[in-house]
Amino acid sequence: MSRCVALALALSLVASPVLADERPVCTDLPSDREVSQRLEIVRGYIRDSEPPARRWYTTFMFLHATMAAGAAMIAIAADTNEGQRIDMSVNTLSSTLAVVSLMVASPPMMGAGDTIDAMPTDSPDARLRALREAEDILRRESNAIDFAHGWLPTTGSVLYTSGAAIVLLTAFDRVSAAFTLAGGGAVLGLGRLLLRPTDARGRWRRYSNRFPDAACEDAPAADVEPTLRLGLNRAGFGLSLTF
Repeated sequence: MSRCVALALALSLVASPVLADERPVCTDLPSDREVSQRLEIVRGYIRDSEPPARRWYTTFMFLHATMAAGAAMIAIAADTNEGQRIDMSVNTLSSTLAVVSLMVASPPMMGAGDTIDAMPTDSPDARLRALREAEDILRRESNAIDFAHGWLPTTGSVLYTSGAAIVLLTAFDRVSAAFTLAGGGAVLGLGRLLLRPTDARGRWRRYSNRFPDAACEDAPAADVEPTLRLGLNRAGFGLSLTF
């Protein structure tokens, strides 16, 4: 039982994108005029993409939290019905882990508008920093959408609900509850992935095609090895250390 719970927890937390994302290296800096124009473009994208992402997140957070609380109350009340208490306890665990997975991997677009609006834009350097931050948020949201529609979350959702159902079936012989949990969990889990808004991904692709340096990162500083030199001078021998 404990191994199945640990497996379920691990699968439920597989929600943050771990994608190999090659970011371009910043080379030529855009002019301040271009930075201002691009910042307005990305701000508009964020204003349009944040509300759907927020609605998706709060809807499924509310669903999972309500199901967890409801199942927990039924489990507590069913003190004389052991079978129902077992069913509701497993459902409570399942819904609670779903809430945890949402908390761990909230969409990068959540709060993005306030983050960008709070950044100073009163100098060229400040505007450039705000642009890079806005671009990075849009990039990470696009990556998160790609991940959500990939094979790993889908497989993890199916394995997680199947594992919880197997626990009910094999450990407690709860046949009806096991099939109900497997079917309902799969529908809710896959629906959560499929219904995630994807408009930010299309906006990021169009933007990054137009501006190849979008969300670039500074080139790493070259390692400079210290050099020790021994030589002659008027006073005799000299020792110098340079970096």
